[in-house]
Amino acid sequence: METTESSKGGKSKKGFLWSLRILLAIYAVLYVIFIIDNFIPSSNFNPWDAENIALKVLFVVFVIGYIISWKNELAAGVIFILWFIGMCYQNFFLCTIDCGNGIAMGIPLLILGILFIVHSKRKIS
Repeated sequence: METTESSKGGKSKKGFLWSLRILLAIYAVLYVIFIIDNFIPSSNFNPWDAENIALKVLFVVFVIGYIISWKNELAAGVIFILWFIGMCYQNFFLCTIDCGNGIAMGIPLLILGILFIVHSKRKIS
């Protein structure tokens, strides 16, 4: 039984989408470890500090994007790019300790967000 070009393209697109989802799941596990480590109370921990509130809000945005990524790749890609912008804002304007970790850890999610958008645009055309 021969496979046609359209079925090969469909399998390739599904494989690409599953690769994105697996990479996103790995990123989610690492992000949860970061969040747990970040919210363990230390000597100067203030849970109502603007920096900590921003991190909590950005984590909720990530979780929403993760859930949406299983249904709508375009919306998830946009959410992940907005998450990266929020992380940059948090690091440049709110951060007092360890500034730069958020941007460094956000670059892989920015790339995944762009790839989700690219995949959704390919699916439409």
